[in-house]
Amino acid sequence: MDRKIVLLGAGSRYFETVLAELALTPELAGCRVVLYDVDAKGMKLMQQAGRRILEKTGARLKLSSTSDLARALDGADFAISSIGVHGPDYAWHRLDSEACAPFGIMHTTGDTVGPSGLSQALRIIPIYMGIAREMQKRCPGVILLNHSNPMAPICRAIIKYTGINVVGYCHNVPIDIEWYGQLLGVDPTELEVEVAGPNHMTWLVSVRHRGRDVYGELKRRILRMKPQRGRMFAAEVLRVLDVLPIGDDRHIIEFFPHARLARWPDDIPYQMQWRPRLLDDLLRARGEGDPFVLRAQGEAEPLIAQRPSPESMGRQIRAMALGVEHLQYVNTPNLCSVPNLPSWAVLELRCLIGSYGARPLPVGELPAQAARWSLAHIYAHELF
Repeated sequence: MDRKIVLLGAGSRYFETVLAELALTPELAGCRVVLYDVDAKGMKLMQQAGRRILEKTGARLKLSSTSDLARALDGADFAISSIGVHGPDYAWHRLDSEACAPFGIMHTTGDTVGPSGLSQALRIIPIYMGIAREMQKRCPGVILLNHSNPMAPICRAIIKYTGINVVGYCHNVPIDIEWYGQLLGVDPTELEVEVAGPNHMTWLVSVRHRGRDVYGELKRRILRMKPQRGRMFAAEVLRVLDVLPIGDDRHIIEFFPHARLARWPDDIPYQMQWRPRLLDDLLRARGEGDPFVLRAQGEAEPLIAQRPSPESMGRQIRAMALGVEHLQYVNTPNLCSVPNLPSWAVLELRCLIGSYGARPLPVGELPAQAARWSLAHIYAHELF
């Protein structure tokens, strides 16, 4: 197959997984994979890691790199993006959260909403718009598979102002489906799940097991379970609104700012961690002897996952290149899938993935109490 796949922000550690998934997809043999980044050092390490992955798997992908955006995009069929604007060692992102703390605004993630989310959006959306404008000139038929946050505002801006076909990927829904299966004592692959809402504020609309509605039973089990770190606030939202939000507490609570008011970082409720402290943990975990660097430099075995990631980039590109459709939870324009939310709103929905990109399946109306919270953020996205 002769297709050109561009990895935007290729120094991102996420692309180690992407390269392995592309390599393990035999239908992509012969594809050109081009790494692009403004960070030459990070891109070089990723190219080294990618070459070792190709050697290990025997994949027939053609791997190259460039710091010239026009050259990277010229004639591209697909682009996968994971662009970071956190600054060296997360310095800018840390400042976003630290600047808010004296006012009692304690960010637990800070990449989607609130002052820190706004700051990140103002840094990253102009970068994406520059890329999308270049795509209009160099590869207008490209499909962009975005992984950067804030997900919905980035995708909405690209679609609204350039018309480039963009599909947004997040792992929250697949991870939660695994959790539902555990709680219900069933194989999660047997669950039929409908969701809807802006990314990181997505709602569980329905869940069925072999055709039987099990949402009520799932609610009962969540409300009866012992407090579980990372799930405590989600259970509280379910208790109050009778609709279950998708994802980890650290994302969900940021859409309910009154619920995380605190004078000091130690006072954040629901056993949640202030974002700068989480960043400290991430940097300590990386420390000396960085596993990724060791793999890239040949001092450790290449990372070849035994199962695809929730985003499963090899499968996505295969579906889009060959028209082999499959279902995936992605971020895409609503297109009246949820009638009581705007048709243009970028929502996380169950979609068919194929040669056209993403096509949402009908969901029906979102419960009013969930639609109310969602609409406030959907219209906020229009301000960027």
